[in-house]
Amino acid sequence: MSSTGSTPVSTTEPSPAPDLEHELAAERSHLERATAAMADMYEATDHLTALASEEIAEGSKNLAISDITSDDTVAFALGKHRAQRLADLRHRPDIPLFFGRLWMGEEPTNPDEDYHIGRRHIRDESYHPLVLDWRARVAERYYRASVHNRQDVLKRRRFGFGNGTITGFEDEDLTAGIDATSDILATEIERPRTGPMRDIVATIQPEQDELIRRALSTSLCVQGAPGTGKTAVGLHRAAWLLYTHREQLAKNGLLIIGPNENFLRYISQVLPTLGEASVRQLTIDTLLSTQAAKHTDTPEAAYIKHNERMAEICRRAVWSHVSTVPTALEKIGQEPEGMVISDEGWRWRLGYQFLSDLATDAGNEHQTYLAGLDFLKQGIISGIRRQAELRTGQSPDRKWESKIGRNPVVKGFLDAIWPRLKAKDVLRRLYTDCDFRAQCCEGLLTTSEQDHLAMPGRSLKLTAADIVLLDELESCLTWSNLSGHLVIDEAQDLSPMQARAIARRSAHGSITVLGDLAQGTTPWAAHSWKELLGHLGKPEAELCELTIGYRVPEAIVELANNMLPHLDVDVAPAKSIRRDGKLDHVHAPNPLTGAKQAITQALAEEGLVGVIAHDADVPALIEALGPTLAQTQRVEIIPASVAKGLEFDHVVVVEPAHIAAVERIGLRLLYVAVTRAVSRLTLVHSLSLPQEMGVG
Repeated sequence: MSSTGSTPVSTTEPSPAPDLEHELAAERSHLERATAAMADMYEATDHLTALASEEIAEGSKNLAISDITSDDTVAFALGKHRAQRLADLRHRPDIPLFFGRLWMGEEPTNPDEDYHIGRRHIRDESYHPLVLDWRARVAERYYRASVHNRQDVLKRRRFGFGNGTITGFEDEDLTAGIDATSDILATEIERPRTGPMRDIVATIQPEQDELIRRALSTSLCVQGAPGTGKTAVGLHRAAWLLYTHREQLAKNGLLIIGPNENFLRYISQVLPTLGEASVRQLTIDTLLSTQAAKHTDTPEAAYIKHNERMAEICRRAVWSHVSTVPTALEKIGQEPEGMVISDEGWRWRLGYQFLSDLATDAGNEHQTYLAGLDFLKQGIISGIRRQAELRTGQSPDRKWESKIGRNPVVKGFLDAIWPRLKAKDVLRRLYTDCDFRAQCCEGLLTTSEQDHLAMPGRSLKLTAADIVLLDELESCLTWSNLSGHLVIDEAQDLSPMQARAIARRSAHGSITVLGDLAQGTTPWAAHSWKELLGHLGKPEAELCELTIGYRVPEAIVELANNMLPHLDVDVAPAKSIRRDGKLDHVHAPNPLTGAKQAITQALAEEGLVGVIAHDADVPALIEALGPTLAQTQRVEIIPASVAKGLEFDHVVVVEPAHIAAVERIGLRLLYVAVTRAVSRLTLVHSLSLPQEMGVG
C-alpha cells in the first residue's frame, strides 16, 4: 500500500479503481463540508460573543457611583474565552480536520455507525457530528480495535494528506482476521521535523492510548526509552483529561512542568493544536522562582542542599523554635503553676497542666508551625471563654475573643513559647549560627558537610538551591496546594527537594510522571522511580514502561543500547520498528571542520539538523561554522546539557569524548545526545570514541 500518492491508495480487499476514485471524491467532499461547517462555527461564535460584549458595555452605561457591578470582570472573562475559542476554530490548512474513519456494527455490508475522527468536534447546522473529537469515548476504538478484538469495529480507514487535501486512504477490514500494516501510519511517524513538536493523534498506538485515557484519579509514571513517545503520551493525556474532566480541572487547574525553556518551546504547540490553549507550562525553576537567584553554589553545596536529608533539617530548624511551657512562663514573669490573665476587673487562670497539654496537641506532627500557633492561641481563648461562661452565664462574642487574643499576657506567652517565623530568617540562622546549624544537622550531616552550608556574615545570598529550601521551610510553616493534575516531564532529573516542592502543589491531585532513568543528567538524578515517587508524594503511582521506539531508527537505538549497561540504571533496552535510519562516524583531525562538512551534507536532505557538542565547545563551534550555517533556520546548535527532550531529523554530535568526560554525568549526556536523531546520526571526532558506545 502507498500513502502519499496523488491517487487513492488500495484497500486491503482491492476494489475496482473507479470505485476508489468515487470514494476519494466523496471523502474530499466531506472534508470541504467539514471545513465550511467549522467556518460557520467560527462565525457563530464570533457573532454571539460580540453581541454579549455589546450588551455588557450597554449595561455599564449611566451607572451611579454606588452601583455595584461585575461587568468588567465578566467582560474580561468573556474576552479571554472568545479569543481562545476563536483560535480553536480558526482553520489551518496544514492540519487535517480528520485523519481517520470508523465503520461500526455487526454486518460488514450494513454498518450501523460511521464516524470521521479528528482533532476536534465539528458539527453541521443540525448539530450532526461531521468530525468526532479523538478524545470522545467512541474514538477510543479507532486506536485499540484489532482483528483479535474488534470492539464492534468493521472497518478502519486512514487518510493521507498533502497541501491541505486528501491524497489517498487505506482501509483495514477487521472482520477479515488478517493483521495489516499501514504505509500511511509509517509515513506519518517518519515525517521530517519542520519545527516544534507535533501532536500524534493520527498515530497513537494502542499501548499509548491506554495510558492517555487513564482515570483522573490515577497517578501514573511512564518510564520511556528514547523515541517511545512518553512526552507525547503525557501531553495527549493532559488534553484528554481536560476534555473528559473540564469542569473539575477548570476549578483546580492542570499544570505541565518541563526541564528547561528550550524544551517548553519545543512542545508549546502540541496542546493548542488539540484545542487546549490555556494550559500553563512552566519549568521547575519558574515554578519555584529559582531564576531569581543571584548567586551560585559550589557543586558540593548544591548537592547537599538538594539531598533529601535537608527536609528533616528544615523541619528541625522550624520546630526547634518552639519553647517549653515553664520557660515561656518564666520569660513573661508568671508563676510555674500557670498563667493569670487580667481583663477589665476579671482574673482568669490557666493552669500548667492545661497549657502543657495544649502545647503538646499544637505540636502534633500533622500540623504546620503556624497552624500549631493558631491552635494554641485558640485553645487559650477557649479556656478563658469557658471560665467566663461559667462565671457570667453569658457567651462572649468575637469582639471579646479578639480582645483576649491581644491581651499582653496572652500575646507575651505566645511569643515566648511559639514565636512567629519567616522562612528567610530561619534559613539565615541555619547558615550563620554555627551552634544552631549543628543542632539541626546532628546525625544527618557530617561536620564537613555542615561546613558547606555555612555563610559568613548576616546577609543571605540566595542561590537556586536556597530558594528550593525556602519553599521547604515555608511548607513547614503553612500549607500549599495549587493544582488538580500535574504532568512532569524529564522527571528523573528532579532532586529530592524539588520533588517535595512539587508534591506540595499536588497534595490533593494526581500526577503524570514522564522520564527515562537512563537520561538522568543532574548530580542528584533518580536511580529508581519508586524512590522518586515517594518524594513526589505518590508512592502508590502506577509504573509502566514503554520500550517500543517509533521515532528513533534501529541503528541508533542499538548504539544507545550498547551504552545502557554502563549507566547504572535498571531499565529495559528499547526496540525500534524503524529500519531506515543511518549511523555514520567521521574521524576528522579538526572536529570543527569535520562538523561543518557534516552539516553541509545534512542540509542537502530534508528536515531539521541538530548539532550537539560539549557546552564549552559550543562558542568555538558557532564561530567555526560562520553565520551562513550557524544562523540558518534549519540548523540548531545545542549544548549537550539542554538537548534532552528535543528531536531532529539529522543530528551531528561533535567530539563525543568531550561530552563523555563531563564529571559523573558525561556518559548519560552522550546517551541523550545520540538519541535526539529520528533519521540520521553522524559522530564527528578527532579523539577515539568512548568504548562504551561499542562502535568499532
